[in-house]
Amino acid sequence: MNRKLPSLKSLRVFESVARNKSFRKAADELCVTHSAVSHQIKQLEQELDVFLFQRNGRTISLTKQGEFLYPVINDSFDNIAEAVASLKSANKTKTLTIQTYVTFGTVWLIPKLNDFQAKYPDIRVRISISFVDVDFDKDDVDVGIIMGDKSWSHLDYTYLFDMEIFPVCSPKLVAEGKLKKPEDLAKLDLITVELAPDDWPTWLDKAGVDPHIIDSGPVVDNYLQALEMIYEGKSVVMARESFAKRDLETGRIIRPFDFSVMEVGSWYSVHPKQQNPKPEIQLFNDWLAQKIREDSSFIVKK
Repeated sequence: MNRKLPSLKSLRVFESVARNKSFRKAADELCVTHSAVSHQIKQLEQELDVFLFQRNGRTISLTKQGEFLYPVINDSFDNIAEAVASLKSANKTKTLTIQTYVTFGTVWLIPKLNDFQAKYPDIRVRISISFVDVDFDKDDVDVGIIMGDKSWSHLDYTYLFDMEIFPVCSPKLVAEGKLKKPEDLAKLDLITVELAPDDWPTWLDKAGVDPHIIDSGPVVDNYLQALEMIYEGKSVVMARESFAKRDLETGRIIRPFDFSVMEVGSWYSVHPKQQNPKPEIQLFNDWLAQKIREDSSFIVKK
C-alpha cells in the first residue's frame, strides 16, 4: 500500500506540542528552537490544509481537527516506542542470578549448568555461593535455593525435594574395628556442619544414642570441609547421598550403618512475590525440577 503521510518529524513535533500544550515546552523536549517547532507545525497544517491549534495569546488549544488527530498520533508513537523497546530487550542477554549453599552449588548444581545453558543460550546464569540463606533485601539475587520450611510470606516457594541423612566415614575407621555399632560413635570425633545443627541429634535420637555425644565435636562451615577431615580415618560426619555419591561410589568413604533418617526441612526454590516475575525464573525452576527427578538420590514428594 502506498501511504501518503506527512513527515514523521512534523508528526512528532505535533504530538509533543499537543501533549505539552506549549510550543516552548515542546522545543525544550525535542532539543530544538521555538521557531523550528513553529515551522514544523505550519508545514504540517499546510500539508493537511487544516488548522491544528487555536492560538490565544500565549496559550494554545487544539482545534476540532487537532483533537481528532492527536490521540491517533499519540497512540502510534506509544506503539512504536513499545515495539522498539521489545526488540532491544529481546537482543539483550538476560541474566539470572541464583544463590545457594556451598555444597549443593559446588557438588550438584554447577556441574549440571552446561545443560541449562545449552537449552537457553540467551540466559546468562550467575551462581552466588553462600553459607547462609538468601536475603533478597540485601543480595542482588533473582532465585534462592534454600532448605527449611515455608516461613516467609513475602516469598514464592517452589518445592524441590527432601533428602535422607546418614553417617559416613573413612573405610579405615571400620577396618580397624572402631565403629561396629552406633554406640561406638561416642568414642569418635563427630563433626557438626554449622548450618545443619539438627543432623546428628535427629539421627542419634532415632538410633537410640544420646545426642549429647556431639557436644565436644568439631564444627565446620560446610560438608566439603567435613569430608577433608574424615578422609584421615578419625572422624564421622552426617551426609546426604546426592552430595556424597561420588565418594561413596569410589569407596573413598562408606556408610558404617545401613540406617537413614529424613533431614529436618525441605528444599525450595524461592523468589520475591511480584506481579510480573522474570520469565527466566520459571524456565530455570522447570529445568531444575526435571534434573531433580532424574536423580534417584532425591526424595520428591507428590
